[in-house]
Amino acid sequence: MKKVSLVVSAMVLTSSVFADSLTIDDAFKNGEVEGIIALYGQKKKNKDQDIERNLAYGNGHLGLAYTTDSFYGFNAKVEAKGNVKLGEQHKHDWKDNAPFENSALFTQAYLQYELDNVISIRGGRYEGEYEWLSDYQQGAVLEILPIPNTVVAIGYSNKKSESGIDLSEDFYKASEKGVYFVDIQNEGLENIIFNPYFYEMPDFGRFYGLKTIIDTDYFGIIAQYAKSSADEKALDDEDGYIAHIEGTLKIEDFTASLGYIKTSKKGGAVQIATYGDNISPFEDGNYVYDIDARTTYLNLGYSIAEVELGALYGATKYSEDNFKEKELNLSVAYGITDSLTAGVMWVNVDTNNSQDTDYDKYLLAVEYSF
Repeated sequence: MKKVSLVVSAMVLTSSVFADSLTIDDAFKNGEVEGIIALYGQKKKNKDQDIERNLAYGNGHLGLAYTTDSFYGFNAKVEAKGNVKLGEQHKHDWKDNAPFENSALFTQAYLQYELDNVISIRGGRYEGEYEWLSDYQQGAVLEILPIPNTVVAIGYSNKKSESGIDLSEDFYKASEKGVYFVDIQNEGLENIIFNPYFYEMPDFGRFYGLKTIIDTDYFGIIAQYAKSSADEKALDDEDGYIAHIEGTLKIEDFTASLGYIKTSKKGGAVQIATYGDNISPFEDGNYVYDIDARTTYLNLGYSIAEVELGALYGATKYSEDNFKEKELNLSVAYGITDSLTAGVMWVNVDTNNSQDTDYDKYLLAVEYSF
């Protein structure tokens, strides 16, 4: 990271040489404002008679972001999100309970330097865009393009948060000393992406893996394998792995995907998903990353006019006792205009584990983006 700091310092000094001949006012005047206004509602009906059977709440969401124009390669972005409780079946303080730990949060606040097709440096709070580093992160990332069609990302994150219309977390330490990572994306072959990566979490563990994506007009294939190694200081955790294969068939406005996900019998993949993930296709998927989890799923999608229809069904067998969780997601989304969308989803979860509760969830969202 010292080398990165030296590069940043050099660029700052270089830019200051030209500061007298340019004004930064234009960078702010020509900046871009974007945002979202949304209404969200959720109702969960537990089937167990011995616990609270019905949980429901409504939320009003506002998100605003401002990105400056480029100034000698530099630009900055600030994004804030706010939530207001519109109704709740069982009252509690949102700031002390999920899904909302806060009513307002700065989700992004970063300074970035870009030199086209050469380098990009970003520091602060930013949105993670990598396979195992998603949601919102607090740290820094350097992207360089050493060879054509290849991007090498080197970064660090010490805190993360997930924030949206259905929940909002405070930024927290997912591991005590954060995570260092290297993520490489190569698109040298037509329709194929190779994505090797390595993550190091000091005193917690490390993992590495490879994701390969083949995407054509008629079919797609995703294959991924990641292996973790836990440090002795990481209590109740062992070495593990996760493997994922998915095949997709595309016929005009119809898609069908069949997938399989498997984790290790020793350590599972909970450690691998510490800073985010993009594998689980389910709305909930409570056991996909657990020890000895084997998940099979079928995902169907169909577009007609401005309506998107989705049906996802899958089952996760987990633990040596062959417990099973089945999940069904049915969704409908309608693009009322280019900026206004509405969607509903039904989630049904059924398990043969007596310690778990079967439930139904009903989700409704209306979003306006600008």
